[in-house]
Amino acid sequence: MKMKLFIVTLSLLMLFPGTSYAVPYDQYTSTGKDTFFSLAQRAGVSVSDLRAINPLIDPRNIWKGLMINLPNGHKPMTGLIPASEVSRKTYTVQRDDTFWKISNKFGISLSYLITANPKVKHPDRIFPGWILNIPTAPSSVPLTANWETKADYLIAVAKDQFDFPYVWGGTTPWVGLDCSGLTQYVFNKLGIKIPRTSNWQFQSGTPVTKDQLRKGDLVFFKEHGCPFITHVGIYIGNDQMINADTGPKNGVQIEYIFGDDYYGACYAGARRYIN
Repeated sequence: MKMKLFIVTLSLLMLFPGTSYAVPYDQYTSTGKDTFFSLAQRAGVSVSDLRAINPLIDPRNIWKGLMINLPNGHKPMTGLIPASEVSRKTYTVQRDDTFWKISNKFGISLSYLITANPKVKHPDRIFPGWILNIPTAPSSVPLTANWETKADYLIAVAKDQFDFPYVWGGTTPWVGLDCSGLTQYVFNKLGIKIPRTSNWQFQSGTPVTKDQLRKGDLVFFKEHGCPFITHVGIYIGNDQMINADTGPKNGVQIEYIFGDDYYGACYAGARRYIN
């Protein structure tokens, strides 16, 4: 979404046809004074490696709040979000594994595990080395749960979609989603129906002021001077949101809101759907 009139869909890393996996990296939050050269020196990595894992970042335009992937093996630094907090859970298939054995291993239903791996066309035939997605969120939450439990569940469902690519018009979880496709999907898991597009999602729900934001609220943006809503994310607290976006990488990721020069400037408001 940050790349005006430029939609990029990076191919998923493939190990075998039908399987995919995420390559997690720690993420550094830019102060707005960083360059790839200065950051590489501080982190003890090469500029070329830094560029390679941040293909959508323009080195000439690194703003405050931008989250930048750091190559594995970097030096300890402040301002980092660990890879474990920004990547979905996966499992490498071992010899004699079956979907049934793996579902029991992780305490999830067989059907849920199969649903989370739609690229595996024949679940009865999996092979060592394949990387499978492992859902961490429960398959559902009680309708009688309080708002905080529902918000935590909503966020957990969204985190299971980390790293899947941004797809314009995408509504398929575990494959590719756009920003409002992600929010519609996670709310649907709660049994809450919301409109399809970000602009229409902004027209519904309960308005929430900036100082009253709480986790689970939807946050909206008017990018590039547009008079209407162009982007939506899920507020998770600590000035952060989960959203499907094309920067600083392509896909579902965590980004800052008011601490980010880009999103802070185009913030348009919030709506609450969880009471």
